[in-house]
Amino acid sequence: MEKLIIVGISTTARSIYKFVTDYNLFQVMGFVVDKEYKNTDYFCGLPVFDFDQLPDDFDKQQDFLFIAMEWNRLNADRRDVYNRLKNNSFKLANIISPSAIIHGNLEGDNCWICDYVVIENDVVIKNNVFVKTKATIAHLSMIDSHCFIGANSFLAGGVHVGEQTYIGISATIFNSVNIGKKCLIGGGVVVKRHVSDFTIVKTRNDDNVITEYSKDTIEQKLLASIKIR
Repeated sequence: MEKLIIVGISTTARSIYKFVTDYNLFQVMGFVVDKEYKNTDYFCGLPVFDFDQLPDDFDKQQDFLFIAMEWNRLNADRRDVYNRLKNNSFKLANIISPSAIIHGNLEGDNCWICDYVVIENDVVIKNNVFVKTKATIAHLSMIDSHCFIGANSFLAGGVHVGEQTYIGISATIFNSVNIGKKCLIGGGVVVKRHVSDFTIVKTRNDDNVITEYSKDTIEQKLLASIKIR
């Protein structure tokens, strides 16, 4: 069985560990964090390493890491760690539920495809994308890198989601709609028209409220109130 070390010691890391072990997807060797964040030697009963002291039996050419960080700062935290690890030639795993139905193309790595996800034909999913439980991505859609697709969301055919965008739970995106990069589509929102880069779309009194920001400011509009890293 292929070996895996999970990056992080948080609620997300615990969820990934449970997911991987329940489905017997990888042999989990432990967890890894930067030295300054290492405040315990064990997590979920397994050792916690820092990047300067990975175990001797971890083979960088064959074994995998997975970045267990969700949506904080509009996925920027996960994006930054992803780029750093790729620049250091680490292999990153895809974590895929056995109950997911995938007819499209999972082109990237460090993707988490959760339970009962449906990815239809000719969909392309790039790097570092999380697709949560019961989300559907219909035919001919494109999900760019570092995105988060919330549980129960529905993306109709031919949708394009730009890099580092967050789609909230139970959101619906209509056919052939383009969602720009670094956008935040709120939970339950129905989007029928194209959305520009760096835009937040939320529902208020049954109407969509659309607000545009600068490319840097918008990353501060989705901050975790609990430790999800």
